[in-house]
Amino acid sequence: MQDMKIITLFNTLALLIGLLCFSLTSHAFDQQSFIKDINHAKSLFMDAKHDEAIQYWESKKQAYSGQEGHYEYELGILYSRLKAFDKAEQIFLEGIKLDSKYPRLNIGLSNIYLWTGRFDQASEWLDKLIADHPDLPLGYFTKAKQEFQKKNYPLAKQLAKDSLSKEKKAEGYYILALACFELNEPRTVISAIENAINLNQAYLANLAAIKVYAVSLANQGLYDEAVAAIEELQAINPQAVEDEEIKELMETLNKQS
Repeated sequence: MQDMKIITLFNTLALLIGLLCFSLTSHAFDQQSFIKDINHAKSLFMDAKHDEAIQYWESKKQAYSGQEGHYEYELGILYSRLKAFDKAEQIFLEGIKLDSKYPRLNIGLSNIYLWTGRFDQASEWLDKLIADHPDLPLGYFTKAKQEFQKKNYPLAKQLAKDSLSKEKKAEGYYILALACFELNEPRTVISAIENAINLNQAYLANLAAIKVYAVSLANQGLYDEAVAAIEELQAINPQAVEDEEIKELMETLNKQS
């Protein structure tokens, strides 16, 4: 009888181990297939084959839907990029109902509310995201963008700093600079833009970033540096050459330098 119990126990363990191995193998295969398929859909979208991209990804619903909301997130993003905000909202909410704790679903949904001016709803989802994922920098960063849009600049500044305390990213410094520009804190603007550029050289061509940077430099009496920043901007971004604010700023700086 004891031997039979031991055999039964070993058989049960073997079955459990086999199921675990199968689960791990299946997950790895699914993950690889998921990445391959979503990259194909994104490639179609980038080639302006928008309907084909969405149709392709929707054809994968049976394979990936319900798996922690990753499928729903990617579909919602595709619809967001098409500015089909009602559809994107519906899809993000479907993903959230899975209770997967996948934080990017909340980000996607809150961005829909930001883009459509529903700030109270955006705040609700972002506050929940920050409460559930206090170490996630993206939550603070998205909330900082929202508060900046609402012209709540002190809170936008603090949230940008909270985001940067979790992860040093160029976009975090950029939002910090914009908020501090509105708060008339030129030294912080200068430092933040320089940090953003050091992390991502693309900010050298960013009109808004270089405008606030140049004005802040000028406010500190650094006219030559301000002119140099704008000249570099104009050299790498053709839009800056025709930008009226840039032209006016350059005229003012040239008189001062």
